[in-house]
Amino acid sequence: MKLEQRALRFHSAGVGLIGIVDVPERPLMRGMLVLPDSTQYRAGSHRQFTLLSRLLAGRGIAVMRFDRRGFGDSEGEAAEAGTVPAGEDIAAAMKEFFIHVPEMKESVILAPGDAAPLAAQYAAGDARVAGLALLDPLLPEAAGDGLSGATVAPRSAPRSAAERLFRRAAAFRSAAARAQERGAAPVPAQGGPGPAGGAFGGRVLLVSAGSAAGGAGSTCALEHQGPRSRRVQIAGCANSGGSAWREAVAFACASWLTSW
Repeated sequence: MKLEQRALRFHSAGVGLIGIVDVPERPLMRGMLVLPDSTQYRAGSHRQFTLLSRLLAGRGIAVMRFDRRGFGDSEGEAAEAGTVPAGEDIAAAMKEFFIHVPEMKESVILAPGDAAPLAAQYAAGDARVAGLALLDPLLPEAAGDGLSGATVAPRSAPRSAAERLFRRAAAFRSAAARAQERGAAPVPAQGGPGPAGGAFGGRVLLVSAGSAAGGAGSTCALEHQGPRSRRVQIAGCANSGGSAWREAVAFACASWLTSW
């Protein structure tokens, strides 16, 4: 299948952001937005997001990846998760994605590591987001009045990893509310049409390469999750930037995206 790659420059609240969209010749109605975590930019380590995007686009899935503000080639200062700028960047990227792929009717968000809670928080307010694909997600618990930066073991097994993720997103919203009381602005509902707020009700794919303790623990919690969530363990892929891992993730994501 022929692919077209477009370099984009767009704005989020006046801040210039850079993105890349891989558009198949005949894109499916459901695309994927890649949201890098706090340690990566749009290409990913070892160019994993670049190569993963091409693999998915070859299967008919339009993919957009972008640099959040303060990362890669985008302007501005890096925004903390749970703040207004972080949500604005996703909303701006999602808007640009739909403009450049008009055949697309809905999208999923692929989020690795500590980008998972931010993706869940945004998805709850944008009806165009039909699912979350989370790669070795880091889902730390809220601690006291702040947010812990490390993954910790739960005191008891949660009913589902998805529930744990959405509790984490709620913790971000609570932190934003406390920030508002101290004089900062809260995180608004983002994105397109549909009711904002509340827990994300779409589908969830959790993928673990087994190389990150936090991600493995989170995905294992999906053992008894309902039919709207799926757990994938990629065996024998200690290197999450290797070609075997990319191909396995691309296959898992493409199979999941086209199964509903």
